[in-house]
Amino acid sequence: MITGRGQLKIGGVAMELSFTVTAGLCPPQALLVDAQRLADGITDHAAAKVEQADHRISCQKGCGACCRQMVPVTPVEARHLTALVEAMPPERQAVVRARFKAARETLNAAQLGDPGHPEEDKPAYRAYGVGYFHMRVPCPFLEEESCSIHADRPLVCREYLVTSPPAACAALGTGQVRQVVMPLHVWALFGRSMAGDGGLDWMPLIHSLDYGPAPGPAVCAHRSAAGGGFVESLAALVGNPGTGCGRLAIPPPPRGGITLDQTRGW
Repeated sequence: MITGRGQLKIGGVAMELSFTVTAGLCPPQALLVDAQRLADGITDHAAAKVEQADHRISCQKGCGACCRQMVPVTPVEARHLTALVEAMPPERQAVVRARFKAARETLNAAQLGDPGHPEEDKPAYRAYGVGYFHMRVPCPFLEEESCSIHADRPLVCREYLVTSPPAACAALGTGQVRQVVMPLHVWALFGRSMAGDGGLDWMPLIHSLDYGPAPGPAVCAHRSAAGGGFVESLAALVGNPGTGCGRLAIPPPPRGGITLDQTRGW
C-alpha cells in the first residue's frame, strides 16, 4: 500500500489530505473513500464558516426532503452503490431493488426529456432536476426519512447543506432554498479525474444498478494513472483562483500522468 499526504488551504484554514491506495495499477474506485473523506472535510469547513456567521445548518436526521431530488453520481460511485446492494441480505436486497425499479419506471413514464449536463448545459440540467423533484420519487436508500447508507452516501449528497427552513426544501425551484456554498466540489473533481477524456460522466442515482460491474484488470490496464489522476487533479488546484482554494502543499506529479507507485513518499 502507498500513502500520500499533503495539505490543502481553503480560506486560510489548512486541511490535511491523505490517500492510501495499492501500488502499481489502481482502479478508479480505489480512491473513492479518500474522495469521500475530502468531501466531508470541506463540507465541515464550509458549515463551520456558516455557523461563525450566526447561521444554522438546518439539515438533520429525519428530514429527507433533499432525498427526493435527482442525485447525480459518477460511474465509479454507481458501481460502489451496486456493490453495496449486492452485499445486502437477500430479503433487504429485494426491497431495495424493487425501489430502484419503481423509481426508474416513474421517471420513464414522466418523460422529462433531456437531462442536460451539470457543467455543459446547466439550464437543462436544472430544469430536469426540478421536474424530477416534483415527481416526489424518494431515493431507494431512504428509510424513515433518513439515509440508510449514510456512511456510503454519494459525494454530491455530502456536499449539500442548507440554512433555510426545512419547509423550503419541499418547494425546490422557487428560490427559497439557501444552500451552503462549497469552496470546492469534490464530486465534479473526482468525476473528471476518473474519466479518460477529462469530461464529467454522470447518471441519476436510480440508474446505478443498470451501469454494470466494475471493469476487470484488462480494462483498467490502459488507465494505470486513473487513481493518480485524482491526486494530479488536486495538484492542479495550485494557483487556480477559480477554485477558491489556496495552495495545495504537495509536489505536483510528473507530466503526462502517473502510476501510483510513483507517488511514494508524497
